[in-house]
Amino acid sequence: MKTEIIVIGNEVLLGCVTDINAAFIASELTKLGIEVGKTVIIPDEEKVILQSLKSGLERADAIIITGGLGPTHDDITKKTVSAFLKRRLVLNDKVLLDIQTHFAKKGIRMPHVNTSQALIPQGAMILDNPLGTAPGLLFEEEFGIIILLPGVPTEMKTIFTQAVKPYLKDKAGGNVILSQTIHTTGITESELYEKLQSIQKTGNIAFLPHFTGVDIRITVEADTMENGRNKLTKVSSLLIDKIDDYYYGSDDETLERVIGILLSMRRKTLAVAESCTAGLFMKTITNVPGSSLYFLGGVVSYSNVAKKKLLKVKEKLLKQKGAVSREVAKVMADGVRSLMKADYGISITGIAGPGGATEDKPVGLVCIGISDDKSTYSKKFNFPGIRDSIRKQAVQAALDLLRRRLLGIEKDSE
Repeated sequence: MKTEIIVIGNEVLLGCVTDINAAFIASELTKLGIEVGKTVIIPDEEKVILQSLKSGLERADAIIITGGLGPTHDDITKKTVSAFLKRRLVLNDKVLLDIQTHFAKKGIRMPHVNTSQALIPQGAMILDNPLGTAPGLLFEEEFGIIILLPGVPTEMKTIFTQAVKPYLKDKAGGNVILSQTIHTTGITESELYEKLQSIQKTGNIAFLPHFTGVDIRITVEADTMENGRNKLTKVSSLLIDKIDDYYYGSDDETLERVIGILLSMRRKTLAVAESCTAGLFMKTITNVPGSSLYFLGGVVSYSNVAKKKLLKVKEKLLKQKGAVSREVAKVMADGVRSLMKADYGISITGIAGPGGATEDKPVGLVCIGISDDKSTYSKKFNFPGIRDSIRKQAVQAALDLLRRRLLGIEKDSE
């Protein structure tokens, strides 16, 4: 079975809104063993929609369209598809009642314009939208399948998961396609490629680099679910063994979640002193529910005054080595661990830019310290990119430094 995805919306086409719908739909279709032949983004224009629909159905068995199902004048997707199929729009009492109930639950009077969303093309299968007012629609025609979904991501995902996915799974049949994402950090894409050359032919392996690490996507195809799982386990085990300690998790596992598990298992606590990241580490570590069990708190010591008063960094050291130095990072890590009475202290100090650099200390220079009751050390990093990406890389590196300390796999420590 072959599909195409059409994303409709001037706001998406102009870059005002970032499309995430197509990526989600394509990923879910791939898991079902359904080929995605093409994805296009087009404006809210009848002629373009008709053209894309006609050409798409000549190539694919099914077209999935997102966007343009709202109640305003520029939401023309349903009307245009109705014209394409030569179907009348008829007021559906159940859909109208659902829309009225949606507003009533919010204590808001339903605007009359929303009545248009209850106009349903004859012959359409209605896909309930529990989160919004625009239902999804499905047309099963002799020449192909057309599926209309709202552009709001949460609404689209809900309708797709509850109604579209089971429908397409039944239609697709065929082999099972399974995938797994392996997360790495602290290693480049080219280094990973060299490490994995010997096993790349055992499955479909794709490298997905981003500035905090490289993800590796493994995709396998099999005749049964059991065979697919066995094949995926075999490939992922080989891959993780080759990657060694650069691997930290799979699929939905994040580095901060892994840190939380390690700290909880050991019944240890953490505190952090941040300078250039200005609280981003604390935000990241507390994204994990239950983080209050192991994260005690921290200090945003953005100024030298804060470093001296709160973390006991000496004026003499600041003058001799500068705020961005391994030596100061060590004292900051010790200082915050002592201040918060934590088992581990992490510090981050650096130059995120765009200003503040010198000849010896360029933008992207970051020093990270880690302290526990056994030792304190620090590492120096030079991160590429702009202010935001440098901060995110610094947080990722600090988390990884802590992970390695907790697992006893430290490298290049000083």
